[in-house]
Amino acid sequence: MENSSIALERIVQGGLFDIELMQLLQWICRSTQCVEYHLFNLSVVLPVAEHLVTFVCTCFIIKSTDIRSARALTESFPHPFIVIDFAMENLDVLQEAIENGCQSFVLTPSTGVEFMDHFRYVHDRTIARYPSKRVFIVGDPDDTAIEFEDTVRSILNHSVIDDVIDLLLVQPDATRHRVDLFTNGFTPDELTRLDSYDIRSNWRSPNYGVDLFPNKRANLRQRYIRLSVFNYQPYTVWREAETPQEANSYLEHRPTIHIDGTESQLFIEFCASRNCRLEMSLDDVGEWGQIYDNRTGDGILGAVVERRSDIGVGALYSWHHEFGYLSLSKPISRTGVTCIVPKPLPLSSWMTPILPFSPFLWFAVIATFVIATFFEVLVSFGAQKINGKQSTGHVDVCESVMVIMAIFILQTVLLRINKTPIVSQMLLIGSLLLVGLMIGNAYSGGLASVMTVPRFEKSIDTVQDLADRNLRWASTHDAWIFSIQLATQPTIVKLLQNFGTYPKDVLHEHAKRRDMGYSIERLPYGHYAIGEYITDSVIGNFEIMLEDIYWEACVAMATKTWPLMNELNELTLLVFQSGIQQYWESKVVSKYADNKVQHAISISRHFDNPGPIALQPSHLIGAFFLLGFGLACGMICFLVELLWHQWSISRSGGQKRAMNQHKILLRSMEHA
Repeated sequence: MENSSIALERIVQGGLFDIELMQLLQWICRSTQCVEYHLFNLSVVLPVAEHLVTFVCTCFIIKSTDIRSARALTESFPHPFIVIDFAMENLDVLQEAIENGCQSFVLTPSTGVEFMDHFRYVHDRTIARYPSKRVFIVGDPDDTAIEFEDTVRSILNHSVIDDVIDLLLVQPDATRHRVDLFTNGFTPDELTRLDSYDIRSNWRSPNYGVDLFPNKRANLRQRYIRLSVFNYQPYTVWREAETPQEANSYLEHRPTIHIDGTESQLFIEFCASRNCRLEMSLDDVGEWGQIYDNRTGDGILGAVVERRSDIGVGALYSWHHEFGYLSLSKPISRTGVTCIVPKPLPLSSWMTPILPFSPFLWFAVIATFVIATFFEVLVSFGAQKINGKQSTGHVDVCESVMVIMAIFILQTVLLRINKTPIVSQMLLIGSLLLVGLMIGNAYSGGLASVMTVPRFEKSIDTVQDLADRNLRWASTHDAWIFSIQLATQPTIVKLLQNFGTYPKDVLHEHAKRRDMGYSIERLPYGHYAIGEYITDSVIGNFEIMLEDIYWEACVAMATKTWPLMNELNELTLLVFQSGIQQYWESKVVSKYADNKVQHAISISRHFDNPGPIALQPSHLIGAFFLLGFGLACGMICFLVELLWHQWSISRSGGQKRAMNQHKILLRSMEHA
């Protein structure tokens, strides 16, 4: 009987412990703000409901044997939850749960390692992003302290633990009716006891003010933040430091790198305020890089998507394709993408005679000349018929053409007045004189302006001009067109077809030949981000377009599970509203950029006014060209007419000789 009583007492005490433990865990959830929990082994049920009320949804990750315990916990759960059986469900169910708002996970040591193995894989494939995740691991009351510690160590040594800052470990001990609460640190060996609860005591005492999820993000205790950059002024600039004291970042955990730049400075301030260190990932060859469908890549983007880096920065835009693979920060700055294009050259001097009028006006003048000539011929023909000369007279078309031409160039004309004046002829000539006066004077004024003020080719001012000119534009990387690759407008599609990527030395050679445009960035405070291949020796050949091709928001891109994104966003918005970025931009540009290039771009649209200039022989090349053209045409026509005349004479002479021979033959036949 005594043995039976002892066994019965143990059973009763074990059941009471489970009930009290469940109440404790429910209180914990109501009094703290847990984000994510996974409960795999719910034979020991952890009441977490009150710590999850500020989140959208909670996931309970269980095994098939834990269904009854999961039901006991979730019956009084105060907000939405999802129960996932890892033994039966595939990872798509967990991914769908995260997409539906699962921000908190409850798990146990028996399934904790398995969950960690799939943590990054599942989150990388979700659209929903929740940087601040909390994981609640509940031990089994039947496990010994050594067994619990071994299980916890295997979880803390997992690489994914770097992405889980808020972790609460619950170790229940049924034999001593005690529950111990632990949290992780920044090293696998660091395990901090938060508090202990004696189930038999009044653990709900209001004197308990222990923060079960202390803010570890305020002091990262020299934790390394892996940052990926490349040299791209003025956003990110790096160089090897001469001394460790000069370095402000690390390479392979050694202080050997000094970074600067408008966006690099943001991370310097971030680590200064959060007590962390920057571990650099450098790739000047790959630059921005790209992400492939198999989640590999190169450059900044490749380093982040392959998790060789936590976060990357350096004029990264809010690209649609990259959003599917990475997490984007709040906008750091605004930038406008435009082009520097070859400056228009002075028009050739031989074009001087045709420059006073535009092509459309020339068309109107020529049409007027043809119409006026037609009416002149028509009226002259009518005048001859009225004067009774239709039988002997004829209309000289060449004379009419020369008369109209003389009127148009303000020359005197010989008008033949008939004895019987024709009013229509007088009106026609009068109107032609008025029109010729206006056209001639307009041309004279335009010609005087052209000969004293230099005229240039049409400049490329807008996106439409760039597309219409069919000018190639280029850079060292396709990242310049990532933002417009999905565009359907014909103008943008044509720009995409004309874009090319070349090495820096090739781009520099093309800049000397002035046969290509180059993409640059218009920074928010009046400066420009331009490639090293545009130097002071060639920048004089280019001018900046008046219109941006597009504008973008510069962001930082991190892995989807990077736990410090909210803190970075807070600092980003604080810096943005402070206006200190204007000082950063001015300092970095003046320190690293070529100020001559910056100045040349800023004034490329301002042309010096030389004032009145003395006429040179070059101004008359157009007139000499017209004279030469006229003489050549006249000589060619003269030769053609001469040959035609000779051929006509020869032909008429041959016909006469043939007729004479024919007459002689007839006479001889008559005599015979």
